[in-house]
Amino acid sequence: MTGVGTNRHLDLLVVINEIARADQVPVRVRHVCLACKVRLNAAGVAVYLVGSAQPLEVAGATGEEMAELQATVGEGPMSEASRQNHPVFVSDLADGWSASRWPAFAAAAAAAGVAAVFVIPLTLGAIALGALEICRDVAGPLSQDELADALLFADTATTLLLGGPATPATPDGADLWGTEPERRWGVVHQATGMVSVQLDTDLGEAFLRLRAHAFLTGNRLSEAAADVVARRLRFTPDTNHEKQR
Repeated sequence: MTGVGTNRHLDLLVVINEIARADQVPVRVRHVCLACKVRLNAAGVAVYLVGSAQPLEVAGATGEEMAELQATVGEGPMSEASRQNHPVFVSDLADGWSASRWPAFAAAAAAAGVAAVFVIPLTLGAIALGALEICRDVAGPLSQDELADALLFADTATTLLLGGPATPATPDGADLWGTEPERRWGVVHQATGMVSVQLDTDLGEAFLRLRAHAFLTGNRLSEAAADVVARRLRFTPDTNHEKQR
């Protein structure tokens, strides 16, 4: 049984390494997301970090729409999994249970074409590092083989987050900060710092204010962040409102 699991893990690592080699960069969390998306026939995959200055941070994603939705509404399977540090598997977001538990997330996810979400915490002992989120556009549970793969992808992402190599050998190349989701979340980082200065508060509170503004105005989190960085949007502590320029 150990041999079967080892072979499965090696097969996944080969796929991850091939994706990184095509990018001509070392293996990164984003490559784990891409391999997971293909292997599990997912609509989107993301790895989140928790417990940092920001309540939720994206370490890698195959697309930013669901990642931004999770960060903007502040509820859903990802938030629950990170808060309680246990897996949250929702095989049908259209059921009444999901709609009553996460009304804002369930409605927005359905509108984005997401039918099922599976979240696996990334842990180091009792310490929560983040979570792997798998979204599908069709309802239904993961099969036993798919669950086994998902757990291995989660283990690989955890290894990368801890600074270890995911594969025995990785392609040569610089550690680039250049993919579109990474650029967007870089703007969110910058805007959070600016809002923190404007409100004279900590980064966590600044992120919550930025997220609330995006949610209330119907914009993406990255769009609100871009407005802050471009100085089209400024947060003021005296009025507790935001000023759009």
